[in-house]
Amino acid sequence: MYFTKFPHRSNFSFVEQFDAASNRLKAGSREFDAVVSSYEGGITHIQVRHPKVWGDNRCLEALAVPSTASETSLEVGGEFELSVKGSKGQTLFTGRFGVSGEASMFCFAPAEEARYYGMGEKTFGKLELSGYRSKFWNTDVWGDFHFAQWGENPTDPPYFSLPYLIAEIEGEYVGFLLHNPYPTFMETPGTDEARVFVEWQRTAPDLILGSEGGEPNLWILTGPTLRELTQKLQKLVGVTPVPPAWALGYHQSRWGYGGHDDLLELDRQFTDHKIPCDSLWLDLDYMDGFRIFQTSEQMFPQGAAVTAAELAKTGRRIVPIIDPGVKFEPGYAVYDDGHKNQIFCLNAEGKEFVGMVWPGETVFPDFSEKKARTWWSGYVRKFAESGFGACWLDMNDPSTGPVDPQGMFFGGGKVPHSAYHNQYALGMQMATHDGFLKARPKERPFMLSRSGYIGSSKHAAIWTGDNLSNYFYLKISIPTSVNLSISGLPFNGPDIGGFGDSVTDDLMVDWVKANFLFPFFRNHCAKTGRNQEPFAFAVPVMTILRRYIRLRYKLMPYLYNLFIEQELSGDPILRPLIYEFEESGPRGQDDQFLVGPSILQAPFVEEKAKIRTVWLPGVEPWFDAESGDWEAAGELSVKNDRTGTPLYIRAGAMIPMQAGTPTDNTKNFSDVNIHVFVPTGWSGDSTLNYRADDGISFEYQQGARSAIDVELASVDGNLALNWKQTASGFGEIKPTFVIHGDPKSVRLNGGSVKLISGKVVLTGRTLKVSVVS
Repeated sequence: MYFTKFPHRSNFSFVEQFDAASNRLKAGSREFDAVVSSYEGGITHIQVRHPKVWGDNRCLEALAVPSTASETSLEVGGEFELSVKGSKGQTLFTGRFGVSGEASMFCFAPAEEARYYGMGEKTFGKLELSGYRSKFWNTDVWGDFHFAQWGENPTDPPYFSLPYLIAEIEGEYVGFLLHNPYPTFMETPGTDEARVFVEWQRTAPDLILGSEGGEPNLWILTGPTLRELTQKLQKLVGVTPVPPAWALGYHQSRWGYGGHDDLLELDRQFTDHKIPCDSLWLDLDYMDGFRIFQTSEQMFPQGAAVTAAELAKTGRRIVPIIDPGVKFEPGYAVYDDGHKNQIFCLNAEGKEFVGMVWPGETVFPDFSEKKARTWWSGYVRKFAESGFGACWLDMNDPSTGPVDPQGMFFGGGKVPHSAYHNQYALGMQMATHDGFLKARPKERPFMLSRSGYIGSSKHAAIWTGDNLSNYFYLKISIPTSVNLSISGLPFNGPDIGGFGDSVTDDLMVDWVKANFLFPFFRNHCAKTGRNQEPFAFAVPVMTILRRYIRLRYKLMPYLYNLFIEQELSGDPILRPLIYEFEESGPRGQDDQFLVGPSILQAPFVEEKAKIRTVWLPGVEPWFDAESGDWEAAGELSVKNDRTGTPLYIRAGAMIPMQAGTPTDNTKNFSDVNIHVFVPTGWSGDSTLNYRADDGISFEYQQGARSAIDVELASVDGNLALNWKQTASGFGEIKPTFVIHGDPKSVRLNGGSVKLISGKVVLTGRTLKVSVVS
């Protein structure tokens, strides 16, 4: 498998004849069936069939296809000429389709210059992706690339494949989704001179989307805004179900934690230092000789359930790692059972395929088959019942060590490796998710996975793989996670502080300040470097780290409601600025992002940077959470502050928060403080729909969720707040309104109110506020 070489369009035969009546097309000497289907919302599907060339589509997860529609955003001409239309009927792209053996290719010429985003989990360090060639093939980056490349440079392809591209063109948006699990590739028009040292390295003037095998399946989505496009995409591939609230908390992990003694000591330290933490994670050391589903008696002499019961007193859970590889060892019960039931992938000789990873010689369950997923889920169920609160799925790229994975066959040895390679992690996620549901049918499962594919959004969060403690990985964490968020996988985040090497004090502080509101927030490192727990640092550093962990818990009602909205509408948690502000400012801010609609972060991600430029979009002023001042929209120069971070809140925003400064992992969604941000003399209005439930069960799906609607209107600084409870399935919500600003008057539900002076700490100094009594 070449990671950096791509099929060239000159080696393809493009369609020369197309009969729309019979849906038959001819390319070169072969004929194919073509089906073009239109669906509501400007969604079109192009499927090209040839049973002898490609067989059936082998995707494990089906898409949530909307209802068919008579109107279409794609016109098909006499020679299978594809025209993607905009909202005014204008042509945005013209395309053609070609084949070369089992490979296929769509070439689209943009009507004018376009900008490109998305591509899932790419580590290019840029939000806008013009002028790139990229392949989609899940890799074990540290195993498949040399350190000289992944140390401080982008590696492509990374761990997770999500072949989705966004084009911004003529003020509208087009999304291209290749729903084909075989290795796929994309090439975007444009030039990045830093990557071109000979002329033939430039990308084509056309947008190229293709696959090296598998049935061609291209979905084209259109929308007037990035928001509408992303909502359509997310609903198509599957929204993320609302996770358990504890999964949104702070997670502590380290390769080196063993078992009972380590976990209880960590629990004590977090309690003594009053640092909120929801879970403690175990890497490989808890296992018996790297045998999955088998804990070491030395690490858990009384079993994991005893440890879990102790941690439950402080509301913390144990999250262990599980790899897919089963130690190739007759006499090991898991291997013997899998061997007996013919669960494992086979090699070309019809024997069990053997790789070389942590247990040594290792075999791999064939997750392409339902019987293997059912077998796996049975072991997961017992594992969960033994005391573990969730699961961390690693090495599921699948990593086979120095052994070429192409020798691993699926479907009883009849299906080539490339058909399921990118979906291997997805199959593992599906089976593990099912096992936890069987163990705890009334509790929302939580999985974290390294690799994945289209559909992973329904089963697992994704962390962006092994990284290093350096500013390169801190800096790329923003565009990587934001592009992944708008590509259909919103629940994601990097290892805070870096997994490899030793983090410096300054880097740890900068990393926590930059990522403390990311959807997934885990501090993880290798045992070869320094400890990264907050209390492992000197008190001045720990104090800063603790401040931002606590602030995350203060903002937990806001974060939790963003996940509720994700399930309902498909909006991501992390967003590029253009998601909310289409018409303002430059494109492609790689070091700024929005958390939901109301919070903007522009952290310092350059080593020893003393000053940075921040772009505040729109026309309204922004509230500086560090100083309490209001800043005008536009370009702003900000000095680096050791304890603060550039974080801004939108004028008119109403942000639900927990009261006070949380010092543990308690989450109270019913007694909520709603912080209202209004500039002096401001005129405007906004609304908030706030929801509360138990944060753990599925009962909200049967109505056990409460909600309030809040309306804010201000005229020249005269503020009117109106709220009402619209759902009571989880009981009464008791809002307290906290006002940031100096309104001339305040009325609540039509009546005058008394304002009480209060104080709040966000990212900087103590801020004066008015509390509505």
